Amino acid sequence: MPRFARLFEAAADSLNAFYQAVTDGSIDSMMSLWIDEDFASYICADGSHWHGLEHIRAGLAAQLEAGALPASIEPLDIRVYDSLGTVVYAIAEAHQPADPLETPRMVFSTYVMVHERGEWRIAHIHASPMPDDTATHFAAKLRHGQGPLH
Repeated sequence: MPRFARLFEAAADSLNAFYQAVTDGSIDSMMSLWIDEDFASYICADGSHWHGLEHIRAGLAAQLEAGALPASIEPLDIRVYDSLGTVVYAIAEAHQPADPLETPRMVFSTYVMVHERGEWRIAHIHASPMPDDTATHFAAKLRHGQGPLH
């Protein structure tokens, strides 16, 4: 019996590739994951708004140069909403700083992925800093194995 790939697992592969590109600090790898359209947009946790691929690339390059990109991103809680051709991930993330002694920054991120020419691409990212009270509550539940939404 033939084995079929699950369509939405491929979207998760693209998201994981984005996380790896951030860890590697590779702007080219990050940008290769975006949809090839000027309507792409990125709202950063610091409040920056970037619209269009040129602005996204320039913004990411400036953050990388300033050391403002996380050393890695750890997804802590993932919610997936999918339909034919679009997948939306709502994720609570820990953005790990380069200094392992520093506290990770807790961020809520939404990724909109679009199926384009046989591949899943990022069309939009919206990241918001998690309020301190929420981050503390979230971390406590994770330490107790309850998950973030119990």
